[in-house]
Amino acid sequence: MMDTSPDSLPDPRGPNAFLRAVCRLFCRGWHRLSREEIKLPDGPLILVGNHICGLDPLLIQATVNRPLCFLMAREYYQSMWYVRWGFDMVGAIPVKTGGANKQALQKAIEAIEQGNVLCLFPEGAANPPIPLHKILPGAALIARQTGAPIIPFRVSGVWPFDHINLWRSFYRRSRARIVLGEALELPQGEGRDGIREDTQLIRHAIRSLSRFDQPPEKG
Repeated sequence: MMDTSPDSLPDPRGPNAFLRAVCRLFCRGWHRLSREEIKLPDGPLILVGNHICGLDPLLIQATVNRPLCFLMAREYYQSMWYVRWGFDMVGAIPVKTGGANKQALQKAIEAIEQGNVLCLFPEGAANPPIPLHKILPGAALIARQTGAPIIPFRVSGVWPFDHINLWRSFYRRSRARIVLGEALELPQGEGRDGIREDTQLIRHAIRSLSRFDQPPEKG
């Protein structure tokens, strides 16, 4: 049986132990994220959650015990050239705005098959006009190709992206909260209808965690 612990992966993706420690320090100290670390199961895994602002990837990484690799919008990957080295260092996979292209999907599938944890925000953009009104099918497609479990999560307590000031949510102090749900059992439907059913189940699972939401300035 293949050893899929982070240290034994043939192509480990995600921030190293030092970067994860810095991330936890920042998120727990400045953004008051809970100090409780959530242990993820070993092996291939997909995390899916809502997307409020650019801080979200740091918060979910600071919450769990395994390194995460992310799908990210290609427009940010290209325009933020001054931190592109950092995106490459943690194994970010750029995708076209509006959906994952074939090449990005294949890279995501390869990362999963190598035992990594892939995290994505299926709304496709931070702070959409109607949160979780619709989501993209990438997570469902990748899960069907790899058989990896999907775990939903919910972000709250942070300041939403205003689509102008990208970095404001990082330096404006918040009271962040991350809640993880149970692993999903996707239906076995076929074709486009099956993908649509899977996608709606994922959407519902993320929305159902809203009962744990926390406003940014509570407490």
